[in-house]
Amino acid sequence: MKKLWEKFKAWLNKTALPWLLKSWLQIINVLIVLFAYGKLDDLEAKGVGLVGLWGFVLLGYWIFWKFFGADKAVMPLLKKLWKKIFGK
Repeated sequence: MKKLWEKFKAWLNKTALPWLLKSWLQIINVLIVLFAYGKLDDLEAKGVGLVGLWGFVLLGYWIFWKFFGADKAVMPLLKKLWKKIFGK
């Protein structure tokens, strides 16, 4: 269990904290969109679906693409595919 905790702390210091410090404005953006979604839902406004969709897209992008580092895993694969298709 101690080894797992050490790995988690290393990941937190290497990946999570730098991302949180660099992307604080985007985190606030997501919170504002979610707040707006909640308020529009209370008002039964017509734009609630669009705001909800945008909130979902933002959360997905920042959590999976940036926070968990999917860009580091996917981008090299996309570059290989690009070179294979277009030869550059």
